[in-house]
Amino acid sequence: MRNIISYFRMFKKTFFLFFVPLFFVVSCDTTSDTPIVDPTRYLVSDQFNRTITQQQLAAFWALAGQSEASTYALYDIDIYRIVYNTTGLDGRPVEASGAIMVPKGIENPRLLSVQHATIFNNDEAPSVDRPGVISVITRKALFASMGYITFLPDYLGYGVNAGMIHPYQHKESLATASYDMIMAGLEFIEKKNLQPSDFSVNMLGYSEGAYATLALAELAETSESIFETGFISVGGGIYDLSSTIDYLLQNINKPNECVPCYAYFIYVYHNIYDLPGTLSDYFKEPYDETISGGLFGGGFSDSQIRAILPVNSKDLIRESFISEYLEGGFLELRNALQENNIDYIPAATVLIAHGTADSVAPVFNSDQFYENALLAGKTNITYIRTEGANHSTGIFDWAIETLEALDRRSKFAAIR
Repeated sequence: MRNIISYFRMFKKTFFLFFVPLFFVVSCDTTSDTPIVDPTRYLVSDQFNRTITQQQLAAFWALAGQSEASTYALYDIDIYRIVYNTTGLDGRPVEASGAIMVPKGIENPRLLSVQHATIFNNDEAPSVDRPGVISVITRKALFASMGYITFLPDYLGYGVNAGMIHPYQHKESLATASYDMIMAGLEFIEKKNLQPSDFSVNMLGYSEGAYATLALAELAETSESIFETGFISVGGGIYDLSSTIDYLLQNINKPNECVPCYAYFIYVYHNIYDLPGTLSDYFKEPYDETISGGLFGGGFSDSQIRAILPVNSKDLIRESFISEYLEGGFLELRNALQENNIDYIPAATVLIAHGTADSVAPVFNSDQFYENALLAGKTNITYIRTEGANHSTGIFDWAIETLEALDRRSKFAAIR
């Protein structure tokens, strides 16, 4: 693998040494304030954060009532914060951050990239990992404790660039930030002289993390990646944004488990696509001003936002927006949604899970994905459709199935 990375770097270095200077001589304005990022290097810095012991993890999940999950805690893990180079929404270089979890006492760990679910507060981001906060690290450390070097991107808008708007459910930026995190992770592995069993990267995520994982898989499998895509596991995801927004608006009177999620989504798309009008075109008073005033700026937790916004979507979304949108209006928003639908079927083995009572990510998202996969001739896919599970309870079914699948793959690899 090091030879591959070295070759990859040599190619990039040659390109930038001979071709990029020529381009700059011909076309660059020397007064530009565009940041210059070393194009031959992803990893900017790494810093040890803390150690979580196997006993602490087992106790955490046992206290959470998930005794079955606690049995998968096998190793202590060291947690590192990293900063790495990636690309911003405007196509310019930007630094992003994430966390890497390294299991201790295992000779040849495997590799895993975990894309986190929806978070509102920057304190929950993997690289932040504040004491006393049940963060992404707390919840995902179990996967690393199974014996996986685990990469956890913050995504844009969290960690070192928390002042930037997070591109929620935005395919290209989630894929790129996650992919570049893996590349930085491979450089971290080389720097720390770690010896993984192979360089196949398994990928998983729930909710927004499921969407990000499939976006990442598409980028990894359709580009000249220097790593292979391993096992993929996704749960409770929204993959067809267009149909999901239609469904939400057509069923505006039905209960929704996460009104803040859809408020966040509309707020983000309105801003990153610079859509015409104002937030008052979507949201009723006084919530329009509350949202535009920084509700989703990373300083409020999920519970705080839920206390501010109404419980029911019908009390938040304007009737005029609902009727006009369903009649074919708001074309720019419709085009943005269409652009970000996930329709790629990965070549890798896929586990997909969804609860039938999920009111955040309607189950038809996974139904349609599975049907499309079968129509495309895909045979290495498993669909677990859990009757009666909602978005909050479905994550446990997905997690147990994922842990079991990863455990089987590790044992199979060990005897090969």
